[in-house]
Amino acid sequence: MNVGSTGASARGSRPVVVGVDQSDSARDAAEWAADLAAACNAPLRLVHVGPGAPADVFGPSSPPWLSELMRGTERAGADTDVVETAGAVVDVLVGQAAEARLLVLGSYGEGAWTGMLAGSVARDLINRAACPVAVVRGAAPQVPPPRSGPVVVGVDGSAAGHAALMLAAELAESLGVRLVAMHAWTDVVAGPHGGPRQRSEDDATLAAEGGSLLDSELEFVAAAHPALPTERYLVEDTALRALLDRAGAARLLVVGHQGHREVDGLMLGSTSTGLVEFAPCPVLVVKPSGVRGPVGGTRD
Repeated sequence: MNVGSTGASARGSRPVVVGVDQSDSARDAAEWAADLAAACNAPLRLVHVGPGAPADVFGPSSPPWLSELMRGTERAGADTDVVETAGAVVDVLVGQAAEARLLVLGSYGEGAWTGMLAGSVARDLINRAACPVAVVRGAAPQVPPPRSGPVVVGVDGSAAGHAALMLAAELAESLGVRLVAMHAWTDVVAGPHGGPRQRSEDDATLAAEGGSLLDSELEFVAAAHPALPTERYLVEDTALRALLDRAGAARLLVVGHQGHREVDGLMLGSTSTGLVEFAPCPVLVVKPSGVRGPVGGTRD
């Protein structure tokens, strides 16, 4: 069942898709996504999934909370439509992600029947969705996600990290905030079988190597977004700790994800999972094949 605005289809731009239920966390996710969609000139789609047959779940009209949620996103400036359907929530959202720019989820809840807010569901969607996935939270339950601060992105030289950097730059420019690009280096890295090993180079060599990698990646940002205020941080630490240290002041953390493999000493699956579980701000997880063109549509 589709209700509400038809602008998303008419404008021909891939939507920002939000999985919603009646929880406060889903409402926060929808409002956060509405701000982002409006800033990027992208349509917004609210997806509500219920069990059983659609007629049994939804009746002849949308529930009042869903109608109000749609009106709230439209007041925020988003061109919104609503999809109500029945089925398994992960399967439905994976299907919606096939034509989405971003998939957005809430992160707090009490294990509602939808499974929408369970950590395992977020992990399944990060692994299966064809587009980047944002998990939205504030510093604690009942605390809305931040609406100010920079977009912070982890840079590691991988294909997923490059995709994350370029998407982070695009979003920072659309939101009118600065980009903070961070590379973390350490002499203890993950070996081919997942166990730790120590690199033999001295600290000065490792730091220089990391700085060169970061500068090379930021050349792409400067070329694509020459007016974007950008800060560069090179730190000796693990990627997870370094990004969590910046998360308290961030509007959004962006990180690449390509499963458990060694890339410059980082177990990317562990980093992205740790950020989704512990960061006090929204986290956007990007796979190397997940970014398909700009988030926004053509500006009027």
